[in-house]
Amino acid sequence: MAVNAPSRLAPTALAPTLSFGSGLLRGLALLATLICAAPALAVIGLALRPEANATTIGAALLRDGAIGTLALMLTGGGAAIAFGAVAAWLVSLCAFPGRGLFTWMLVLPMAAPSFVLAYAYSGMTWGGAAPVPVAGFWGAAFVYAIGLYPYVYLAARAAFMSQSACALEAARTLGAKAGDVFWRVGLPLARPGIAAGGALALMEIAADYGAAQHFGLTTLSTAIFRAWYAHASPHLALQISAALLIAALFFLTIERRARGRAAFAGGSTRWRSLPRYDLNPAARWAASLFCLALVALGALLPLGWLARLAVLHGNISDLARPFANSVLLAGAGALIALALASIVAAAARKGGALGQASLLAAGAGYAAPGAVIAMGALAVFGFAREAGFVGGLGAGLALTALLWTYAARFAAAGVQPIDAGLSRLSKGVDASARVLGASVWRRLLRIDLPIAAPSLVASALILFVEILKELPATLILRPFDFDTLAVQAYAYASDERLLEAAAPSLMIFVAGLAPILVLSSGIARARAGAR
Repeated sequence: MAVNAPSRLAPTALAPTLSFGSGLLRGLALLATLICAAPALAVIGLALRPEANATTIGAALLRDGAIGTLALMLTGGGAAIAFGAVAAWLVSLCAFPGRGLFTWMLVLPMAAPSFVLAYAYSGMTWGGAAPVPVAGFWGAAFVYAIGLYPYVYLAARAAFMSQSACALEAARTLGAKAGDVFWRVGLPLARPGIAAGGALALMEIAADYGAAQHFGLTTLSTAIFRAWYAHASPHLALQISAALLIAALFFLTIERRARGRAAFAGGSTRWRSLPRYDLNPAARWAASLFCLALVALGALLPLGWLARLAVLHGNISDLARPFANSVLLAGAGALIALALASIVAAAARKGGALGQASLLAAGAGYAAPGAVIAMGALAVFGFAREAGFVGGLGAGLALTALLWTYAARFAAAGVQPIDAGLSRLSKGVDASARVLGASVWRRLLRIDLPIAAPSLVASALILFVEILKELPATLILRPFDFDTLAVQAYAYASDERLLEAAAPSLMIFVAGLAPILVLSSGIARARAGAR
């Protein structure tokens, strides 16, 4: 009996430690949920307040913004979905010249924000190099189509790579041509992935401000700034923000449902390679030209033009301070967002209602545009000021609000890589550590996070680049005379100084290439059984 006493006492001795660790994780998960959800809740709450000075201007601005946003989503978003789905099918299941090169080159336009592409094509048009003017509504639709198709391409390519080889080979055996297999077999099986990527592209269009403003269009994002600055109506800006937030949540729901249904394919994917279709000579070269056109229009042409202008007219000394500010904000914001993402991923892995709530709050922040989250952060600081907790929004509080906005906006972007890394952890290892008396935090710090370390590095890099590209939130919350590369490029372009805007735009473009290429390489190895 004396020998067995320690084993009977061990669970009792460990109970306080386990309870403390679990309670601390729940507390941090609740805090992360509040940090991510507070700006969105503040926007909706303030937008529902009655406004005594409401006029028909607000209704007209909201109507025009909704119509403009919807039209751009239908044209630019529809083209991006078509381009991305066709490109994914070609590089995944067809053989044509340059396929291996296009596999990773097709993601290059994802590194450039839409406003950078807009500035590049405006410069080419105004300089006389482009034969067709890129301006107005169709110019914006073109920029969105060539800049956002990689969202659909990556999701569709992952869906095509996970499809059953048996289903595709059966269609070939029955005499179906490559086009028939695409429409009748491949496309229906990949539809959830295409819908998920399409929802992301549509959310990006709804959230974009720089390109729409540059082309002089009225969208929901530009309407927020017009309501605030041109009409001096913060409440109207909040109402438009609430409408945009609800629309973003709608597309987020579509994306989540599509992703939840995406895992259906035959069981042969683990052991058998996907068949590649030998196209006829004309189709092979048409496929090569199609992919080359997407890469050239979305990356090579604007990148080359920006590089040329940066060499001829760029003044690097003027960019030293914006560059330092960008690195400082992106680094600090990425660390905060990474900490939130790690807590949310750990809570989601533990399960329960709080874990799901944390995921939903983080997803809502990512779905909402930066301008909306910035408006919510300002609203929360307004509440704090009315309560006497803070004074005016000085430089320190403005930077705090900006970092909070970055964290709430991009935490979800870091959750997915971390969750993927934690999914490699064997349940047996975690159970063994728990039996040996390791607390929740000891298991997290000594087992879970070291295993997920590569994913943490990838997540931090992605967060850094996402924050580096953020424009509307930085425009709203930055302290006076505190410019970033994105703000500097926007300021030059707003003054029609596109030659000077080339250098900061180019620096943003180049900074986003590395994580995008890493992401593309990971998808290439994502098929089960691949080496």
